[in-house]
Amino acid sequence: MVESDPNAWSLEDTLRVLIASDIHLGHLENDAIRGEDSFIAFEEVLSLAVQYDVDLVLLGGDLFDQAKPTPSCMFKCTEIIRKYCFGDKPVGVELLSDQLENFARVVNYEDPNLNVSYPILSIHGNHDDPVGQGSISSLDILSITGLVNYFGKWTDYTHVRISPVLLQKGSTRLALYGLSHLKDQRLSRLFAEKKVEMERPDETLDWFNLLVLHQNRADRGPGNYISEEVLPKFLDLVVWGHEHDCHLYGMKGNKRENDSFSVIQPGSTVATSLAAGEALPKHCGLLQIHKGDYSVKPLPLQTVRPFIFKTIVISEENLGDEGVNENEKIQEFLKERVNQAIEEASKMRSGHEKQPELPLIRLSVFYERESQDFNRMRFGQNFNGLVANPNDLLVMKREKKVREKKERAPDEEADMTGVAAAAADVESLLRSYYEAQPRDKRLSVLSVRIVTEAVREFTLKHNDEALRRAFDAHKRRCIAALMDSTAETEEEIVERLRTCKQELDAADDDQLHTLVDTSVRPAAPAAQLIVPVVKLSAPLAKRTIVVVLGATRGSHNSPGVWRTTPVNNLLFGAKDNAFIFFIKNTCFH
Repeated sequence: MVESDPNAWSLEDTLRVLIASDIHLGHLENDAIRGEDSFIAFEEVLSLAVQYDVDLVLLGGDLFDQAKPTPSCMFKCTEIIRKYCFGDKPVGVELLSDQLENFARVVNYEDPNLNVSYPILSIHGNHDDPVGQGSISSLDILSITGLVNYFGKWTDYTHVRISPVLLQKGSTRLALYGLSHLKDQRLSRLFAEKKVEMERPDETLDWFNLLVLHQNRADRGPGNYISEEVLPKFLDLVVWGHEHDCHLYGMKGNKRENDSFSVIQPGSTVATSLAAGEALPKHCGLLQIHKGDYSVKPLPLQTVRPFIFKTIVISEENLGDEGVNENEKIQEFLKERVNQAIEEASKMRSGHEKQPELPLIRLSVFYERESQDFNRMRFGQNFNGLVANPNDLLVMKREKKVREKKERAPDEEADMTGVAAAAADVESLLRSYYEAQPRDKRLSVLSVRIVTEAVREFTLKHNDEALRRAFDAHKRRCIAALMDSTAETEEEIVERLRTCKQELDAADDDQLHTLVDTSVRPAAPAAQLIVPVVKLSAPLAKRTIVVVLGATRGSHNSPGVWRTTPVNNLLFGAKDNAFIFFIKNTCFH
C-alpha cells in the first residue's frame, strides 16, 4: 500500500513543485504607491521556492500584466528570476520527453551555458499571450534567454493536441499537460467537438497526470467558461489559472482510490481589481507528488498589501428620516465605515518588512435616490495618506436598477454607472453599453462584435494596431458585401449593410475571423481612397466602391458630382453603376 502521509515519503522519490498563478508583473507600475506590489509578491513566491527547496516552479499564466511589458518591467522580472532561480544546486528531475517539442528549445537546467537551481515552467495567460508580428509572447523572450521554460503554446486553433512534459524523480513519474489561454468560446467548442486531445504516455508505467490551464472556471454564460466535466478523467490534478480569487486548501489525494481529479485554484498574487474575490487571502502552494499520491500545502503570502472589501446598502442602515442633510449624513456614515476598514486592515499586517503599509479599501454602496449620491473623488481626498486608493474608495450603485432598466422608455438615455460597475470585463461593458442605447443611437453598420474584439485586444494586450486592423477589415467586408450585391438605391444599400452587420454579430469566434480578416494586408484594389471629394470627369466602367474618409459637409447634387444622402454616421451616394460612402468623424484614417 502506498503511504499517504507526506512525512513518510522518501525525498528521493518525492517531486516538490511550487505552484502560483496570475502574477501580473507590471500592474500599475507607474503608480507611485502601488507600482511595486506585483514585483514584491513575485519575489516572495520565488523566495518560498528556495525556502522549501522545490524541484521546479509551475506558473499558471499571466506572469505579466501586459502582452508588451515595459523595459523596466522586463528588467525587474529578469533581476528577480536570476536572484532566486540561478545557482549551483543540481536539479534532481530528469526530463524524459522531447525537449524541442515541449519547449521549442533545450530546457534551461540542462543547458551547459546556464546554472539553474530552480527551473520555472509556465504557460501563458490572456494578458501575456502572443501578439503582433510573428505572434511573439513576452514568455518567448524569457524562454530564449533561458530564464523560463515556456510550454503549452498553440498556433493551430482548429485542433489542440497536447503532448505532455514527462518528468521523473526517482520512482515518481509526472506527465505535465500545459494548455495556454485560448478564447473560452473557441476552446469550449473544441472540447464539444472532441478536438482537444491529450496524448497519453506509456500506460504500462505509473504516471501522475497534471494539467495546468488558464481559462474561465466560473460560469460566465453559455460557452464563456470551461466546465470541469469536459476535462479527461485520467487526470489526477488540475491547476487552474485566470481566476483571481484564491481557493487553495490543504489536501491529500490518490486518484486510484476515488477515480476523480481535484482542482487547485491558486488565485492571483496581487489585486488587479478592487473586487470581493481579490480581497481573499493570497497564497501560492507547495505540491508534493510521491508516485500516485500527492499533497497540497497552502503557503500564505506575507508581502501582499492588505485589502478590505465591504458591501453597504443604505436602505438597510438606520440613518434616520429623509431630510435636507441626508447627503451629508450618508457621507459621514461612510467615512466612519472607511475608518473601521482601515483599522481592520491594520490587523492583517504580517510584520514582513516588505509588506506595503497603506491598505486597499473598497466600499460597494447601494443607494436609493439621486439625492443620496455625491462626488466620490472629493470624498476620497479625505483619506489621502491613509489608503492606497483614495480616488476609487467607493463604487456607487442604484438599487433596483434592473427593474428601472425594464421600465425605461425605449428612447430614454441609459444610465451606465451601475452597468460599468457590474461588468466582468471590457467586452461585457461594451455589449451592455450598446444594448442599453436608444434605437436611434445604436450602431447600424459597424459590428458590435468587431468593436468589442478590437477593444479587448487593445486594452488587455496593449496592441496598438488592433483597432486600426479591425476597422480596416470591417471596411473591406462592407465593400465586398456591396460589390457582391445588386443594391442600387439608398434603401437597398442600407439593408445590405444591416444584413452584413447581423451576420458578423451572430458569428462565433472562428466564423468572425473567417468573415473579417484582421491580418495586415493592403486594401482591396476595388476600393479607391479620395480625399477630399472631387468631381469625377468620366463614368466608371464597372460597379465600383469609392470610400471617402474624414468629415464631410453638405450634399453634392450638381451634374457630374456624386449625390449623397446621410444615414447615421455614413453618407451614401450612388451614380450610374457605382457606389460611394463617406465615413464621418471616424478613426480609420
